[in-house]
Amino acid sequence: MTNSLGSLIRFILPLALVYLIYNSFGAVAALLALIVFILSSLILNRGMMLQNQASKKYQKGDFEGALNDLKAAVAKDPKNAKIRSTYAFLLLKLGYHDEAGVQLEEAFKTAPEADKNSMKVTKALILWKQGKLDEAIDLLTELIKDYETTNVYATLGFLLIEKGDLERALEFNLQAKDYNSSSPIILDNLGTTYFLLGEVDKALETHEEAMKCKPNFPEAFYNYARVLEKTGDIEKALYMTRHALTLRFWNTSTVTKEEVEAYMKTLEEKEQAFQAELAEKKKLAREAAVSQDDAQEEPVNTQDE
Repeated sequence: MTNSLGSLIRFILPLALVYLIYNSFGAVAALLALIVFILSSLILNRGMMLQNQASKKYQKGDFEGALNDLKAAVAKDPKNAKIRSTYAFLLLKLGYHDEAGVQLEEAFKTAPEADKNSMKVTKALILWKQGKLDEAIDLLTELIKDYETTNVYATLGFLLIEKGDLERALEFNLQAKDYNSSSPIILDNLGTTYFLLGEVDKALETHEEAMKCKPNFPEAFYNYARVLEKTGDIEKALYMTRHALTLRFWNTSTVTKEEVEAYMKTLEEKEQAFQAELAEKKKLAREAAVSQDDAQEEPVNTQDE
């Protein structure tokens, strides 16, 4: 039975019951039954209502407010695995990875089998943040055999980069690109792998592809900036780095805001040094041009013959 059909039945059956009560006992009894139905629906759906409220707060940037609403939603509907796993994921993103692990394990106890695969991606991220990188990689390596999604490819791709297993990361991220060549995360993973292997031209080409997919996460612009710096385009690298700092950094980001700020400072120093060197070269060129003009002037002979 689909969720939509189930929801329809849950709506129609009480109305049918109210109608029967109306025919058997009259309008007053039917009205009372309708009130009971509405109140019970509100109570039973309180968890979902809080989850929807949390979603609105999240969209407005009130992340702690969203977290509090999800915590309340879990308290109201503790057996709802979807609500609890959503709560676990936001806990993880905000930096509470140990509590996220506790909540996710509880969610696994009541989750339908169909939902557990997507939850394993969150579990892998939690393991990574807990310093259990090999376990996270093993979990997703096993998962992807039967559950291929862009999210799994993207997550395992950067975990392999984190591991430093660049040859395996390259092979896997090329496979990921074959699966979804329009995912900016997958392209960023591949471009970063090329960069770390010293293949700057391929890294540049791949990151330019990623930019066309309009990424909205800071790593894409930071990693692109590193490639641009390597090609000598410091000005554009600075632009990309500054843009990266306008985006939201999460606990699941593969680079911290502080790291990007430090990198921007390094680029600014390089840019200042470059501009100073350029100014000095222009000054020397002007002085050389003046000297050449002076040397070309013929002295005027004023001595009488």
